[in-house]
Amino acid sequence: MPKIPHKNKYLRYIFWVMAIVWAAPGTGAQGAAVSADDGARDYPNRPIRFILPGGPGSSADVFSRILTAKMSDVMGQQVVVDSRPGAGGMLGTDIAAKATPDGYTIARGNLPGLAIAPHVYKKMPYDALKDLLPVTLTDVSHNLLVVHPTLPVNTMKDLIALLKSKPDQLIMASPGVASGGHLAGLLFTTMAGVRSLHVPYKAAGPSVVSVVSNESQWTFTSIGAPLPHVRAGRLRALAVGSEKRAIPFPDVPTASEAGLPGYYAAGWAGVVVPRGTPPAIIAKLNAATVKALNAPDLKEQFLTQGAEPLPGTPEEFARFIKADYDRIAKLARVAGLKVD
Repeated sequence: MPKIPHKNKYLRYIFWVMAIVWAAPGTGAQGAAVSADDGARDYPNRPIRFILPGGPGSSADVFSRILTAKMSDVMGQQVVVDSRPGAGGMLGTDIAAKATPDGYTIARGNLPGLAIAPHVYKKMPYDALKDLLPVTLTDVSHNLLVVHPTLPVNTMKDLIALLKSKPDQLIMASPGVASGGHLAGLLFTTMAGVRSLHVPYKAAGPSVVSVVSNESQWTFTSIGAPLPHVRAGRLRALAVGSEKRAIPFPDVPTASEAGLPGYYAAGWAGVVVPRGTPPAIIAKLNAATVKALNAPDLKEQFLTQGAEPLPGTPEEFARFIKADYDRIAKLARVAGLKVD
């Protein structure tokens, strides 16, 4: 306790009051910490908004709805998907970065918004490594190379030969400039030494539909959107972009197996929150998301849709983001991927 002044009874009285207030629970510096803890203890006490930087029909949409349904059960509050497609995932990611950091706005942080866009756009509305805090990695998914069934190709090598014979005549659809699908397709054309016209769409769903309708001839995009069309015979699958084959299509080879050794382009996503979100709330979100992802029924749904659940700690997810951020930087330079 500080020494109490004694020359003036009024000063002495005021000082005693201040000392009592400072020491009382719930006030002063101690009070700030207690209040923050109380906020985390009550969290969540109302619905949570889950921003999806993508549109309906995309694999991200499918996985987000499976995840948020399970998180709602775990947390005892509804987690509501808010789809915000556009700008290769930047639009939704920017909304999340600028949201109030109270735990009631969380987002799907993914490859396009956090690791591709910063190396493609000269001006970014957010800092991918600073303005969003990692909660956990949720899943790593396959990219699938598909073509319209009337295209006279049955293998990836056939497609490469056709593209070489018709430079800039066939159309590659993507979910948008700087999207994961754009990067997967660009990496494919760069490694294969071919050229194709690129038509970006606002989301994976419309881009895949454009190939189904033969408006575009091929796409290399996250597996969720083309999967039902391949099963129905409306699209032909030629390869997957990851290191191992996809569970839904065990007979479809990897791009490395099909003729492009070393090809790798997989999608990933996780849960992120705005910078400034209290650590105690991040810890609660991490625990709830990890529990949801470890549920056997969710695992099965993810795997059958072409994604592997891989929950972990916020620190692990931060390292994962930085590693892919650096990897994409090198790819973007080699491929000349830049937007003014």
